[in-house]
Amino acid sequence: MAIARGHCPSCGAPIEFAAGSSVAKVCEFCHSTIFRTDRSLEDLGKVAAIANVPSLIAVGDEGTLGGRPFRVLGRTQLDHGAGPWDEYYVAYDDGSSWGYLAYAEGIWYATSLWAEAPPVPAFGALRIENDVAFGTAGSFRVAEIKTGSVVSAEGELSGKVLPGATRRYADLHGENGAFATLDYGDETAPVEVFVGRRFAESDMQVQARAPRTADKVKTSLIKCPNCGGDIPKLSGERALRVGCPYCGAVSDIAAQNVIAQQDRAMATSPIPIGARGTLAGTEYICIAYVRRSVDADGERFAWEELLLFAEGVGFRWLVKDEASWLFVTPVNLAELDLSGMPRAVRYRGQRFSLRNDGLARVDYVIGEVYWRVEVGETTRAADYVLGKTVLSREESPGEVRWSLSEPVPWPVLARAFNAPIGGEAGRFASSGGSSTPNAALVALIIIGIILFLIVGAFMNHSPGIGGGYVSGPVFGGSGTYYGGK
Repeated sequence: MAIARGHCPSCGAPIEFAAGSSVAKVCEFCHSTIFRTDRSLEDLGKVAAIANVPSLIAVGDEGTLGGRPFRVLGRTQLDHGAGPWDEYYVAYDDGSSWGYLAYAEGIWYATSLWAEAPPVPAFGALRIENDVAFGTAGSFRVAEIKTGSVVSAEGELSGKVLPGATRRYADLHGENGAFATLDYGDETAPVEVFVGRRFAESDMQVQARAPRTADKVKTSLIKCPNCGGDIPKLSGERALRVGCPYCGAVSDIAAQNVIAQQDRAMATSPIPIGARGTLAGTEYICIAYVRRSVDADGERFAWEELLLFAEGVGFRWLVKDEASWLFVTPVNLAELDLSGMPRAVRYRGQRFSLRNDGLARVDYVIGEVYWRVEVGETTRAADYVLGKTVLSREESPGEVRWSLSEPVPWPVLARAFNAPIGGEAGRFASSGGSSTPNAALVALIIIGIILFLIVGAFMNHSPGIGGGYVSGPVFGGSGTYYGGK
C-alpha cells in the first residue's frame, strides 16, 4: 500500500511511494529523479540508463534474509572508475525498517543507518588497515577507501540522489562478520554510518518478482565478441569478465567488448574449466584458470591459480606454488594482529613471518572471473608463512584483502575433480625470463646428485656432502581479490 502519491512533475505519470523512509523515486516512464517534500514533488533531473551489470536481485523482488522478510524498493548504481556496482535499497518487516544490500566477490553485505553513531574520522584522515572505534559497536578496521559517483538509479531511494554526484566512502570490517560503511557523500553534509554484517548467499532466499536489467537476456551461454564462440556460463550472473577458451580474448561480459587479446595456446588448466569436484563436503566448479608472476631479484617467478565457485558459498581459489597446491579462503581483516607488520602478523594466536613482498602481475586468464580483470594488472602482494600455511596480503589502490592458504595434496584434488593424478608433476612451471624449477626436473637432478655423491663416497672412502633446494617466492597465496565495491 502506498504511503504517498502524486504525479511526476516532468511527464505527469503517477508516482507512488511504498515506504515512509523513501524520499525520492525514479519515474519509470521518463527516468527523472523525483524528490518528495512535505509540500510537493521536485524534479532533480534525468538519470542515465542502468548499466548492464550482473544482478542477482531486482527492484520489486521479495525474500528473506536470515528468516527476516524484505522487499527490494530501489537500486543506486555507482562507479569509482573500475566499472559500476549496485546497492539495493530494501524495506524489512513490511516497511517498519530499511537498509541496503550489496554484493561483491561472492559475498553479500547488509547494512542499516546508525542514527546515533559516534563521531568518526574525517575522510582524509582514514588509512587502510587503521582501526576506527564505533563506541558500543566495537572496533572496525578499514579495508577500502574510495571515491565514486552516482551513475544511475531506479525505483525508490532513501536519499536525495543526484546523477553525477560524488560519493566518498570507506568500508570497514569488524569481528564475527560485522561490517560498516562510512558514507561521506561529497563531504558537504554530515557523514552517515551504516552498520551490519556480511553473510553467505545461502542465508538469503529471493522470490523473483521483477525482471533483471532490462537489456539482459537470460542464457546459459556467454557469447565471445571476438570469435563468436559459445562459452558455458558457470557462475550464473556473478562474473564480470571472461577469457575465451577458444580464441583467448578477454572480454567484458555485459558490454560484449574485447578487453585484451591472448594466445590461446599459452597454457592449459590442470583441472578442466567446468569440472566439478567436492572438497570438505562442498561441491565446487572450476570456472577460471589464471597465471600470475612476480619479478624478484632479477628473476621472474610464475604460478597458477584456479578459481572455484560453489552455490551458496561463493568463490575460492586453488593456487600452485612450486610443486605444492594450496586451498585459499578469505580472512577477516579485523581478526588479524598487525602490530608486528611488516615483519610478522599474528592470526588465531599464531605468528606468521614475512617471506616475500612484491608486485604480482596477471599474465593470462581463461574462464569467468568476478572482477574486471586486465592482463598486466598488478597488486602489491606479501606472503607470511607458518610452516606450509601461508597468510597473504594483497593491496590495490584504495583497498586491501587478506587470505589464508593451506596445503592440499594434488592426488586429493585430482580424485575430487576426476583429473589425471600422475599428469601434474611434469606440466607448467613458468614461461619467459627465469622460471621456477619443474618438479620432475628437480627430482631428476637431485637423484643424479645423490648417485654422484654415493659413487664418489664409495670411490674415495669419504662421506659425501650435499646441499638443500631453496624454493622461490610464494606470492600466490591470496588468489586475486578485486571488483565489487
